[in-house]
Amino acid sequence: MFLIASIVTIVDSIDLTVLTIYGYTRAFTPVIPRAGRLRVDPQLQDQIRKMPQTDKIIEAGGFFFNINTVFGRLPFVCFGVNPAQRDYLIGRAGDKLAEGRMPAEGQPEAVVSEGIVRNRRLKLGDVLAAPTDTGSLVSVPVPVKLVGILSGPTWIAFTSRQFSDAALPLVPHSVLVTTHNVADQVNFGDTLMASLDKVQVQVFSFHSLVKELRDTLSSMYLIMSLVNGTVILVVALMSGMLSAIGIPRRILLVHAVSETAILTAIGWIVGSGVDLAFMAGLRGSLFEPRGMLINPTDPLAYFYTAPIPVCITLFAVATVGYRLSRLDPVTIIERR
Repeated sequence: MFLIASIVTIVDSIDLTVLTIYGYTRAFTPVIPRAGRLRVDPQLQDQIRKMPQTDKIIEAGGFFFNINTVFGRLPFVCFGVNPAQRDYLIGRAGDKLAEGRMPAEGQPEAVVSEGIVRNRRLKLGDVLAAPTDTGSLVSVPVPVKLVGILSGPTWIAFTSRQFSDAALPLVPHSVLVTTHNVADQVNFGDTLMASLDKVQVQVFSFHSLVKELRDTLSSMYLIMSLVNGTVILVVALMSGMLSAIGIPRRILLVHAVSETAILTAIGWIVGSGVDLAFMAGLRGSLFEPRGMLINPTDPLAYFYTAPIPVCITLFAVATVGYRLSRLDPVTIIERR
C-alpha cells in the first residue's frame, strides 16, 4: 500500500507542478506577440475588447527568472504592470501580500508568491534575478531583489512597469486579458485561442497547457499503470498465499473471508496513514525545493491501492476454498 501510493503521489507531482506553475492562466489569459513583434497589434486588441466576456486588457512588460522543476530549471515570468493593475490581478488570483511590501516604481524589485519562495529557498532581500543567470529567456541588466511575498493559491510574480520598460525596452509586451467573472476565465482562454490569429499571437490558455502536458506525459502514465498493476498482482499473490498457509482444515471458508478481509482493511488503513505522514513530512523539506509539488492526500494514489485488499481477500478465499473442496471426508475423520 505504502509503496504504490508513494509511487503514484510522486508521479502525479509532475502534473500538479506544471498546473501550479501555469495556474495564473485561471485568473487572466496572456496573449503574446509572435514573429518579432514587440506589441500585440492594436486591431487584435480591438477584436478582444469587443468580445462580450472581456473585462480588461492590460499591457505588460516583464522579465524571466528560473524556478526549479522535475524537468530542470524553467523560466517563470515576472510581469511588469502599474500598481493599480498589479493589485487587480493579485486579487483575481486569490493572493494577498503576506510579508514585506510591493515593488517601488522604477526600482529593480519584485513581489512573488510564497510557493516560488519555497521553490527557490528565498527570503526577503535576496536576489530573484541577476544578469549572470543562465537558462533564462530574458536576463535582467541589473539584480532584482525580492521585497514582498504573496500568500495564496496562485504562483505569480510582479515588478513595476517603469522598471521593466526602462531596463528591457526591446522585450515583447504581452496583453493580459481578464473576464468580468473569474469563473469564466478558463473557457474564455479557449475562445481567444480559437479566435485570434495564431500567426500574430500566441495565447496561453489553461486548457491548451493542460492538454500539452497530458499528451507529453501519456507514455509515462501508461508505464506507471503497468508497473502498479504488476506490483498489485505480486503483492496480492504473495499476501494471499501467506494468508492461506497453515490454515487448519477445520476452519470454514467464512472464517477465511472475514479474517482476511479485516486484516487487509486494517493494513490498508495503516498503510494510508504511513504514506500520508511520510509524504507530508518530506513535502516542504525535500520535494518542493527540488521543484516537485506533491499532494499527500492525492485521491489517485489511494485509488490505485484499493485493488490490493480486494485481490488479497479474493486470492486467499480462492485458495482456502479450493483446499476445502478437495478434502476427503475419510481423511477428516482420520484427522489427517
